[in-house]
Parts: sequence; C-alpha cells; structure tokens
Amino acid sequence: MQGSSCGGGGGATRDSDRPLSTSPTVPMVDTSFAKAAERIRETRPTVIVLAGPIMGARIALTGAPTVFGRASGCDVTVPDEGVSQRHMEIVWGPDGDFELRDLGSLNGTLVNGERVGPEARPLCAGDRILIGHTPMRFMHYTAAEDDLLNDLELRALQDPLTGLFNRRYLEQRLDQEVTFAARHGSMLSLLLIDVDHFKAVNDGYGHPVGDHLLLELGSYLRGCVRTEDVVARHGGEEFSIILRQIDAEGARTLAERLRSGVEAFPFVHAGNRIPVTISIGIVTVRGRKGLKRTELLEAADKQLYVSKESGRNRVSATAM
Repeated sequence: MQGSSCGGGGGATRDSDRPLSTSPTVPMVDTSFAKAAERIRETRPTVIVLAGPIMGARIALTGAPTVFGRASGCDVTVPDEGVSQRHMEIVWGPDGDFELRDLGSLNGTLVNGERVGPEARPLCAGDRILIGHTPMRFMHYTAAEDDLLNDLELRALQDPLTGLFNRRYLEQRLDQEVTFAARHGSMLSLLLIDVDHFKAVNDGYGHPVGDHLLLELGSYLRGCVRTEDVVARHGGEEFSIILRQIDAEGARTLAERLRSGVEAFPFVHAGNRIPVTISIGIVTVRGRKGLKRTELLEAADKQLYVSKESGRNRVSATAM
C-alpha cells in the first residue's frame, strides 16, 4: 500500500494503550471495522466532480467498491474521451480509510498530481483526483453539509413549479447525450412541446389556474415516458423530452400519443373542463462527431414552429 493512513482508521493499538478489563474472561475484540463503519455514519464520504461533462455530480461512497470509467456498466460513468472503459476504483481499505487504485487505464490516474498505480493509495479529505480531463475531489461532509448541498443542487436543477428538470439541466444532459450518441453511433431524439394558446388560459382563468395546468401537464408527461428519459420545463409553457436510443418512428409514435393524450386529458377548474392541446417538434439524429447540442435545439424548434403554423395540435419531425 502506498502512502500512509489519513487517521481515524482504527489501526493496530499498543497493549499499553488499552484500558484494563474488569473481566479477564472477556476476549479483546478488533474494533477497526466497527470504527470505520461509525465514521461513515458520522460523515458522508463523497467524490465531487469539479469540471467536465458531469460537473457538479456528487458520488456518495458507502464502502462497496466504486468503479469509475467510460463504460456504461461502471458504477460511475464518466463520458470523457480521456477516460478508459474501466479507469479506477475507490474501495474501503482494511484500515477503515478509503483507497484508490488505477485499473490499468491508458492515461493514468493522478491524486494530488502524483500518478497512482494498481496498488491501493489511501485517500484523505481534500485530495484532488484527475482522470482524463475530469478533475474531482474526495471530501468528508457532515450530514448537515450533505443535506444542504442536496437542497442547493435540487434548487439549481429543478423547476420550482412543476418539479421537473429546468433548462440548465436539460442543456447539461443534452451535451452528455450527444457525446454518448456520437461515441456509440446510436440514435437520439429530442421533443419540444408547447401548450397551444396558453395565454388565453391565463387571461381567461387567471395565472394560478395556468400554473396548476402546467403542474398537471408536467406530471402527465413524466408518467408517459421511460425512467431513463429526461423531461424538462424548457421555459414558460414549453417542455422538452430527451429520448436516448429512440429512432424517428419511435419518437413520432410517442409524440402522437402525448398529443392525443393531452387533448383528451380532463383539465378541470371549478367544475368546468379546460380544453388543452399541445404542438410538438421533433428532431432525430444518429450520433456523429462534431454534433452540437445547439443544432438539435434549433432543429426541434423549427419543427415546433411548423406545427404551430400548420394549425397547432400537431406533430412535425425532421432527421439530421
């Protein structure tokens, strides 16, 4: 093992340091494992990603081996071309400290600027980790600090009205999905959805009713897609859905189902049904190098414009 322990791991104890037992028949028990488990309960060991395609991600360490790499089967997938398929892992060492080891990566793993090999290297709070072009930091948060970070992260990426992801998260995630599609040559579809004549709802029923309609619509959209699909409130009365590995036919089928479902949805206020329809623009692309998130957004927005100009309550699609 390289380096030294960061302390508090419960290593070997000298006999002179042990308290005298009041009962000589009670055997001495190695408490290093229990002490380490208690440290994890008292603090929350975390790896935070400081830059790159998953910037801001916080990975909680539980003691189980955590593998970082570009492969989708890793515990933490890092979509960085400089990261190997299985790049490194962080494990719980025998002394109760977390340890890092490189898994034979092509570009290596650095901790505080020093290259780490296959032998375990203990991690201390504040250690800087670099794999590929993705810097990280190993931290020990208190429960209060971790809860605060969770709340701040949620506020930063969540639309406060609908509870869906916001535009900031949508753009970050779309960058990741474009990278994934380019690497694997897989299909990627993006839907932009706009509520038709939404201003008339606000003017006729009031903004609280309009807000409630958006809340119900967001919940309906989220319930109609797969767990891995991303539904976001793009802004105002506009929503977006990212569909990984869904081709043009599949995207259009889903869009038509959403369009007809919203048209039939019983939006009710004060006992009166509010008729609601949506217009949808779709872009589908097979991943390729050089593709940009902005290209997809612009193409889908043009198709949304076509749907609205064609009479609304329609689906228009294109492929790139």
